[in-house]
Amino acid sequence: MGVVSTTAGKCKKCYSCVRNCPVKAIKVENEQAQVLAPLCISCGHCLKVCSQRAKQVESEATVVEEFLAHYPTVACLAPSFAVEFYPIPPGSIITALKLLGFQEVYEVAYGAELVTQKYRELVFSRQETQGLISTTCPAVVSLVEKCYPELLPKLVPVVSPMIATGQYLKRLRPEAKVVFIGPCIAKKEEARDANVPRSIDAVLTFDELETLWQIRGLEPVDLPVGRFSNPPTSAGRLYPVPGGLLASAGLSPDFVNQDLIAIHGKENCLEFLKAAASGKAFSGFVDILFCEGCINGPMLQNDLPKYTRQKIIAWYLKNKGLLTDSRCDSNHLPKLNLNRKFENKSITFPQPNDEEIKAILEGLGKTKPEDELNCGACGYTTCREKAIAVYQGLAENVMCLPYLIGELQKNNQELTYLKEYNNNIVKSIAETILVVNRQGIITTCHDPNSLLGAKDIHSYLGQNYLELLPPALQKEIAGHLQTVIEQGVNVVVQDICLPGEQGNKFINLKGYPFKDNTGRCLGAVLIWEDITLERRLEAQLLASEKLASVGRLAAGIAHEINNPLSLISGYTELLKNILPAGDQGARQKLDIISEEVERIAAIVRNLLTLARPAPGEITLCNINELLRHAVELVQHQYDLHGHVITLNLADGLPDLELNKQEIEQVFLNLLLNACEAMRESGRLSIDSMFEAGKSVVINFRDTGRGIPAEHLSKIFEPFFTTKEIGKGTGLGLAISYSIIQKYGGDILVDSVEGKGSTFSVRLPVKRCKNEQAG
Repeated sequence: MGVVSTTAGKCKKCYSCVRNCPVKAIKVENEQAQVLAPLCISCGHCLKVCSQRAKQVESEATVVEEFLAHYPTVACLAPSFAVEFYPIPPGSIITALKLLGFQEVYEVAYGAELVTQKYRELVFSRQETQGLISTTCPAVVSLVEKCYPELLPKLVPVVSPMIATGQYLKRLRPEAKVVFIGPCIAKKEEARDANVPRSIDAVLTFDELETLWQIRGLEPVDLPVGRFSNPPTSAGRLYPVPGGLLASAGLSPDFVNQDLIAIHGKENCLEFLKAAASGKAFSGFVDILFCEGCINGPMLQNDLPKYTRQKIIAWYLKNKGLLTDSRCDSNHLPKLNLNRKFENKSITFPQPNDEEIKAILEGLGKTKPEDELNCGACGYTTCREKAIAVYQGLAENVMCLPYLIGELQKNNQELTYLKEYNNNIVKSIAETILVVNRQGIITTCHDPNSLLGAKDIHSYLGQNYLELLPPALQKEIAGHLQTVIEQGVNVVVQDICLPGEQGNKFINLKGYPFKDNTGRCLGAVLIWEDITLERRLEAQLLASEKLASVGRLAAGIAHEINNPLSLISGYTELLKNILPAGDQGARQKLDIISEEVERIAAIVRNLLTLARPAPGEITLCNINELLRHAVELVQHQYDLHGHVITLNLADGLPDLELNKQEIEQVFLNLLLNACEAMRESGRLSIDSMFEAGKSVVINFRDTGRGIPAEHLSKIFEPFFTTKEIGKGTGLGLAISYSIIQKYGGDILVDSVEGKGSTFSVRLPVKRCKNEQAG
């Protein structure tokens, strides 16, 4: 897969990408427009014209996060950043990058000046330029390699400013990872091109950078001004504007002799290269950019007009000493090899003869020349051009809009009747109905009572039905749907819990194969039956019975346990008073006994909360400290069983307003349950993390026996236990669940019988006092 791809199911057959792709690197298959990586030049025009956002760019944000976490990492910032983040001061962007974890930040403008020197040596020092074409734009280079290979000798064999900056940094800091940040998608392809010296480890677009800032909670506008790590730059900052290469060399386009010309913009580039390939373009050096300058790159989000963007770059150039470190010595540059190679990457497709083209056109009822409307709705300029694409496997014949309109007109009356008839049938059904294709994408939705949440049922179309289900059930339900589609049998899944704003809903899901007239299964029909009211009544009855039992049991437990606890506490205090003054070790052990007695008393009180909830003392709690303390309390028991506990606690977690004893009780319950579930030499891994700026999540992963699937829906019910009589009351998880729910959190469980279980405790950050992420 290339840098640009299509998200399955999102393409709506508008063919805007086909229409606007300069090299027709789009293949329409099963009514989905797919990007062909061998043909694509990564110019990004398909992203700009796709209203459905079906096109996506390969993200390297995760790779960069790994770099920042484990390696010294340097950022190379394209000059167009001054436009993208305007009016944020450029120096604040530098500071934000360093806070993100980059050790140094360099201007790509510095590499641009190295490239300009190389161009002077190879090109501008000659008396005749012999029709040379600049290679600072990777989209142009890719366009020549894939579409105009006869022009390869005309390409100047010099790397781009990005690669030059990367080479410079690799010489200075060989151990460092180098990350380019800019507005260009084609830079991602250039960084991995085998014909270019490998000097860039990852490429981020500006929106990927902003995503990383959001994850870390960084706001550049509020930050102080920082400085670049490179020596002062000057005219290299002009590269993102049309003619920037010539301007950086102190030259201007020659409108009289045409020895020096500047070309920019998709249409102008295609016109010039086509003319040059056919020998119709005159000789001269060409400073060429596929976009209207990099300040109009495909991933720039700032909506400023073009002249304002140029003005910002002009201001940035005038302040050439701004933001650079004057102490850097630019007189002792490492010797760099700024040369590069090119490769013929063109692909030859089979060409149909006239008879084959005629047969394809006749399939659409185009039997006469006047039937060829050449409307361009399919994305191709002429009907014959589209017929050739159909022959080559790049298009589908039914993409023809006039043909489809004609067919619709022929069948309009019948379709109207059938539609009304079927709609009346569906409207008479109270249950929710979804029709999905073989990939699970929703194609039809009927939700009269808004069971699934959204009032606009069309919002579900094109969405995967699994996204409507809890994560813990997705794998199971997907397996059932696969059975429906592949085996053509009906399935029923009962008691599915759907979280919603008004509380959980319970449904029965029935799946039926959806077949065409030939018996081929196209997908499935899913009927969602709302049984929430029925389950709530059952739950209320069960809860009433169990809470009554809990109340009676809790009163007896409190009476039986509080008396010996009082004696233990009293004798502990007495022992403290008679201990010698210097025996600190014994005093510490007695303090631990006192703390544990109080914890037992708190457990009794928590047991009472199942029948009569009572407020607890809320304080700021450090989750990691509570985890370490809980582990310390059970460590001896784990050692006795030969088990190992591994802690992977994230730094900088926010403090939460919680009841310390309650949360510690939850952790101890999960720790003890895991210990009992594991056989000899088991392992428990405890991870804490700050997830998406919304929740603190603690995962307890054990290597125990696991929980049978039929028990997963019952483990949080009071008194449900699989332990032997006398070895468990079934209250531990019920109490833990009620405690976490009280704070607006949740406990999720994922278990595979025989392999182990993972309990995930999720606490919201809405109670966070210092909400800065990690």
